Amino acid sequence: MSKSNSYQTVSKQGLQKMDITPEEKIVLLEKRIAELEKNHALDEEDSMKYRSLFEMSDDALLVIENNTFVDCNEAVVKMLGYKTREELLNTHPSELSPEKQPDGRFSYEKAQEMIDLAIKNGSHHFEWIHTRANGENFPVEVWLSKVEYKDKVLINTIWRDLTQKKKAEQTILKNIEEKEILLKEIHHRVKNNLQIIISLLNLQANSTNDSKVRTLLYQSKSRIEAMCKVHQMLYGSSNLSSINYADYLKELLRELFINTVHDTKSISLEIKSENLFLNINTAIPLGLMINEFVTNSLKYAFPDQKGKIVIEFSPLASKRYLLNYADNGVGYPAEKNFDNTSTLGFQLISSLTEQLNGKLERDLTVKGTRYSLEFDLL
Repeated sequence: MSKSNSYQTVSKQGLQKMDITPEEKIVLLEKRIAELEKNHALDEEDSMKYRSLFEMSDDALLVIENNTFVDCNEAVVKMLGYKTREELLNTHPSELSPEKQPDGRFSYEKAQEMIDLAIKNGSHHFEWIHTRANGENFPVEVWLSKVEYKDKVLINTIWRDLTQKKKAEQTILKNIEEKEILLKEIHHRVKNNLQIIISLLNLQANSTNDSKVRTLLYQSKSRIEAMCKVHQMLYGSSNLSSINYADYLKELLRELFINTVHDTKSISLEIKSENLFLNINTAIPLGLMINEFVTNSLKYAFPDQKGKIVIEFSPLASKRYLLNYADNGVGYPAEKNFDNTSTLGFQLISSLTEQLNGKLERDLTVKGTRYSLEFDLL
């Protein structure tokens, strides 16, 4: 094998160590120069491609070296409103920002922290406030990405102007706020109209001497109060989509007890419901049904005016709940049910069960009255 074929790559040190003729050295040097020129041409081509992409990007692109902007594209110049890129290069990021960021921290201190995080983790993403040449502050979304190039640590930076996005968000929030105010006003007016009806029923009940008519009017008043209470709570709540149902029942049934029971302490009420929030579509029919259950218990279950009522909610499948209602009173005959009883209260319970896509069952194995209702969250 000849000396000229005894190696694959050639370096300056290799040429010095190898025992070859001057002619062979010249050939090898010419070959090495050709390789270097080719590699240089490729580097130049790659550099031109990168520069072209860098300049053509719609996003604002910058390069940070040693905590200073050393390069940027025309999109940055346009975004900041400068005439040339030289005006903003060789500056610290905080020099193109207000003195403090919205969280109250100094821009210089926070910028250093963001850069350090990018170097430590390889990348970092956050929102920032920059300042245009005319002094206007504006929000940007920032991506930092660490790059090691020729023994240097660089940080490629992308800015995206959030001004229009923030304005759109503010418009949406304003529209939501206006709709919430309108919805509150609707709940307020419905509540007032229902209270007028309640007052009329009270006046009618007080003007009659017929005890049966008076009882029917008070029952109608109680049912309307169950609806009115939902609108009242929604009007007074910061969340217009739902109400805390345990709070609703406590308030509703407290008034029912006061209007029905002579000694409210003689009959106890226990409501077991953890973080159950219902919208108006479910809250009203369910409230009307519970109002009927409790009214019947207070009227018929406790002849000695002593007893206990328990209302318990528990989740089942998705958007499906179970209501258990029980009193320890005297109960009523097993043959009396929702199908063969023509009273308005029982008819209303049957109708409300259908409205809730529910399944209502009565447990005849226990003392008193016990209902189990499976229902949908509408």
